[in-house]
Amino acid sequence: MLDLLIKNGNVVFPKKGVKAVDIGVKNGKIHCLAEKGSNLKATKEIDISGLHVFPGVIDAHQHLGIYNEIGKDFADTKGHAIGGITTIVNYYREPQSYFNVIPRLIEEAEKNSYIDFAFSMGILTNQHIKELEGYIHEFGQTSFKFFRNYERRVRDVFKTDDGIDLSSADLVHILQRFKEISPKMLLSIHCENMDIQRRLTSELKKQDLPDNLETWSKTSPGYAEAESLLSTLYLNEQVEGNIFIVHLTSGESVDVLKKSPWLRERGVKVETCTHYLNLTTEAKCGLHAKIGPPIHHQWDQDQLWDGISSGIIQAIGTDHCPSTLSKKYGKGEGVWDALFAFPSAGTLLPSMITKGHFQYGLPLETIADITSCQLAESFNLTQKGDISVGKDADFAIVDLNKEQTVKPDLFFSECDYGVFEGMNFRGWPLHTLSRGEFLVKDGNPVMKEARGRYVKRSI
Repeated sequence: MLDLLIKNGNVVFPKKGVKAVDIGVKNGKIHCLAEKGSNLKATKEIDISGLHVFPGVIDAHQHLGIYNEIGKDFADTKGHAIGGITTIVNYYREPQSYFNVIPRLIEEAEKNSYIDFAFSMGILTNQHIKELEGYIHEFGQTSFKFFRNYERRVRDVFKTDDGIDLSSADLVHILQRFKEISPKMLLSIHCENMDIQRRLTSELKKQDLPDNLETWSKTSPGYAEAESLLSTLYLNEQVEGNIFIVHLTSGESVDVLKKSPWLRERGVKVETCTHYLNLTTEAKCGLHAKIGPPIHHQWDQDQLWDGISSGIIQAIGTDHCPSTLSKKYGKGEGVWDALFAFPSAGTLLPSMITKGHFQYGLPLETIADITSCQLAESFNLTQKGDISVGKDADFAIVDLNKEQTVKPDLFFSECDYGVFEGMNFRGWPLHTLSRGEFLVKDGNPVMKEARGRYVKRSI
């Protein structure tokens, strides 16, 4: 006897297509896949005729615990499930030993999270490098982040004498250590030439420029990212590493990827984010969308979509960083004072269906691949990312015709703004399930208590 039978739906299999299949769930896992109309027996059944079943969305680019207590941010994950997110990977960094940090993070997250989660810790110090294998074996940490945006600034920003430079030499050294440990080790990399960014920012601050996204875009033009990307790809090719390029922003970077296929033939995945795919410097939200690297122009957005269509960009994230307007503009409302980042979770899948599928013609199986399967493969989330027997029963059951206007209270969060506010997206989940449990039913959260689990990974 099954625990749950999901019948009469159109199941979206990443890379493989859409098929009419019934899904049997038992003990939180996908127990069987059967032809539509099969005579399976279950304690509970749900008829989803006309709906599409996507694998639960994996948002592998979040920053919970930056502007708020981390437990509070994880409590807001109830709203993530509104958009079909069932698993997140949270980037976090502190200068002290992670043996002291990771247990606290896991404890706070498990007390508050409604969805499953993993962490990718930032490598900032020599101690972090020395203790890598301990983090892996004790906590199942198989992914880390290299913040090139802190190059030569770690000691000052994080007030530590043990900070590394985050230079090209450090990048090579860390990739070599990862390769020695296991091919499953993944290094996420923020690509941005900070010498260019810092010089331009200093010069622009001396000018009388408007407080808008166009001014912010000028602080780090596309070529600053593209140069850093090319350097990163080349060094990774020399080491034969395994890297994940985060939040690609520019047409120049897409051009680098197109012209250098030999640098991305192995061990390279590339992510862009929903704000770069939906917003430009002309966006109505203005400085709400200040972020690093910046949002650029329509040409850049068009090139990013072309990169997705051609397969050279394989993953989508949000860079979600919860805050309120009072925190965003606590130091002032100008372009130099507004804080980086913004809340944006919950819109990942609907925005990709709206623009990716309905406007650009991406197949649904491609959207399932770049919002779930590719992330599971990259971040070693072996029980996630696909609809196949033995995987966790994580699903976003979507009505492709459901339209909804984005507003902050849609996501049951204390965040009082969002960069997509007022935009209309088509293709929302009616139901979201995690390990066979309904998190959202008929568009409303139904889970009363936190029940998310830390995903411990293995090399």
